[in-house]
Parts: sequence; C-alpha cells; structure tokens
Amino acid sequence: METPPFPTELRSVGVFALSNAPQAVALARGCEELSRALGGLPVHCDCQCAGGPRRLAGTDDSRLARFHALLEAPGRELLVAARGGFGVTRLLDQVDFPLLKASGKTLCGYSDLSALLVAAWDRGCRRLIHGPMVCSSWARGPESPGFPQERDSFLQALQGKWALQPKGLPLKTLRPGTARGPVIPVNLTMLTALLGTPFQPRLQGTILILEDVNEPAHAIDRMLTQLRSAGLLKTLAGAVFGQFTQGEDSEYLPEILQEAAAWIPGPVVAQYPLGHSHPSLACPLGIPATLHAPAP
Repeated sequence: METPPFPTELRSVGVFALSNAPQAVALARGCEELSRALGGLPVHCDCQCAGGPRRLAGTDDSRLARFHALLEAPGRELLVAARGGFGVTRLLDQVDFPLLKASGKTLCGYSDLSALLVAAWDRGCRRLIHGPMVCSSWARGPESPGFPQERDSFLQALQGKWALQPKGLPLKTLRPGTARGPVIPVNLTMLTALLGTPFQPRLQGTILILEDVNEPAHAIDRMLTQLRSAGLLKTLAGAVFGQFTQGEDSEYLPEILQEAAAWIPGPVVAQYPLGHSHPSLACPLGIPATLHAPAP
C-alpha cells in the first residue's frame, strides 16, 4: 500500500454544506463526536441550517462563498461535509478547483459530495476521502451500530494506513482476477449525472467502487447500462460494488450486478462495505491499490 499525502498534523477542522441544509441538533452532535475522534481538535462550522431554497443550505452563491472561504482560511486542514442530499452538481462549474488544489486541504464526504470529489480528483486535486459526514455519520454517536468501525476506518485513511481489502474482509467474487490501479469510490447516480459534462472523470485504468441508496433495481440496471453504453466500463482495471440499499426489488440486484461484471475486463467483487449503510469504510480517492478477486 502507498501512503496517501494527507497532512501528518491537524490544527483544526472546518465543516461545510454544499448540499441540503443540516439539522442543527445533528450538526452540533456530529461536530462534537468528530472533535472527540480527532483528540479534541476544534471543529469550526459555518453552515446555514434553515431558510435556503428547496431545503438547500442557502443559495448557490452563499453555499459556494462559504466553501471558498474555508479553502482560504488558515488552519482548517481537514474539511468535512455536513451532509449530502442534492445541490452539488449545481455548483461544479463555479467551484474554484485551482484554489482547492493549492490549499492542500483534505476534503471528506460521500453521496452527493462524491460528484465534487471525482471532479476534483480529475483536475489534479488530491487529499480527497470518500468518508463519513457530520450529520449522517458522526452524529449517530459511538453507541450506534458500526460507529467504531467507521471512525477507525476514517482515522486509518487520514493517517495513511488505508487498505482496499483489509484482512478478513469477506467479499463476493463476480469476476475473478487481479488488477492494480487508482481507487475511485463514487455514488452511481452522481457518476451517471456527470456523463457527457465537463466533469465526467477519466476513469481509464482505475478500480471503480460504486454504491447507491433509494434506487430501485431497474434504476441500478439502467445506470449501469448507461455506463456501459458510454464506453466507461470497458476501460476499467477492475470494479467493486458497494452497498445498494433501501431500493425496491432488491432481490434482482445480484443478477444485475453479475451481468454488469461481464462488461468489465478486470476483476469484480461485490458486497463491499461502502455506501449509505453502517458501517461504511472510508476510502481515499486515487490511491493505487491491488484488487484481488479469487475464483469462487
């Protein structure tokens, strides 16, 4: 495993909201737990919790201005999303990616935020983690199922101790083989939304990790077929199917994922613990890793 270039020392954390408005109680609790996990580091939050259009955390301009201010703020070496939802793709053509890259700050989030992460990675930004957000993950508290595993996985990713296939992790082989490449975790709906736009990431030779939530089996089938038709799947080094949860007709998912595995030239595994269920493992973007899928 190669160590990701994350900062070895953190002074403070910033919390941002580019999607839906966070709930104030969950935000406060999540910031407290995040601080505790990081040894008491101060966590600074400047998020609009109400009053935005269509449940967003403020107008497009105000959400973006707060985010850019965090990129420019001294300290705040780690920036964690308050929550997901929707709204990030509205901002991508206005995000100052050179500023994000020059800041050297670590960015963490998932779901809607994965669109920002893959667009940033494609533009040369690093120190990106597909990982726990304040309201949807940290606010659950240490007594909730899977919390210790999520916390430890995040800290390992932050400290450069991450591994794609930790020892003892049970996975289902859909296509056997071994491949190496940069790992790119992303929400399937968000990746599909980026197709044909300037923010569609170049994924040739990568190990793609896909997950989603609240999508029926036929929608998963449709989006995977769209990725195939766009020529994306045949360029991958390998693929990992994470959590596909809370969708209708989930009994058809194994068949759909098995069919999709045949469209990918390299190894493919399923049942990877990354997504919207708990625990969900943190995963840094772009870190070279080896995917091994033994023959079933």
